[in-house]
Amino acid sequence: MVLASALALALAVPSAAPAPGDARPAAPAAAEDGAGRVVEEIVAVVRNPPSAPPRVVTLTKLAEEARIVLVSRGATEAATAPLDRAALRAALEWLLDQILVADEAAKLRLDEVERDAVVAEVRRFRTRFSGPAAYERFLARNELSEEELAATLARTLKVERYVQSRVGRSARAGDDEVDRWLRERGAAGAGAAVREAARAQVAEERGRSQVRELLSDLRSRADIRVIGELGQRDGA
Repeated sequence: MVLASALALALAVPSAAPAPGDARPAAPAAAEDGAGRVVEEIVAVVRNPPSAPPRVVTLTKLAEEARIVLVSRGATEAATAPLDRAALRAALEWLLDQILVADEAAKLRLDEVERDAVVAEVRRFRTRFSGPAAYERFLARNELSEEELAATLARTLKVERYVQSRVGRSARAGDDEVDRWLRERGAAGAGAAVREAARAQVAEERGRSQVRELLSDLRSRADIRVIGELGQRDGA
């Protein structure tokens, strides 16, 4: 079962949050310099719990996170391709979930990801590029240090491990569930290979459902405001 994909930007799981159009503005959508020029756009404000100080998500940070997660999952073209509104919306939902799950893991004082695991993840990320020069250009274009990249990848690993600990074992499918799933699809009496494929599918579906429930619970305990264009319905 690919639980990580349930939190990935490829976004197999629909958001547990209200539709973006339901978000209420809570702060200016952009920061300006003394001459009135926009120097950074704020796309979301997170208070977790609602009494906590606000944390802002900027458009720059959002695009950086989107490119990192997409490249890490094989979409190397995202390193340089423009990110449209739909991609940024999906990225924002993913990032908000990452923030909330990481907060929950920190609250429970889960162990930090081992350095060796982070180093391996950075190494794997580097292999997504055609060579060292392309990797260095990605960092430079996004004004990222390798330490900042490693921190993002470490958080993602920690989130995936936390989700696995919450969902993994309970998502397993028993024989009776597999039998029922096959009967409903007219495949009763299927052979061992088909049964194992069905077992994996049932576990995957259950895992996704449990992840949605987890994210919905975390969102219900936080105050999240999506701001600006990403908080508007298409056509608004």
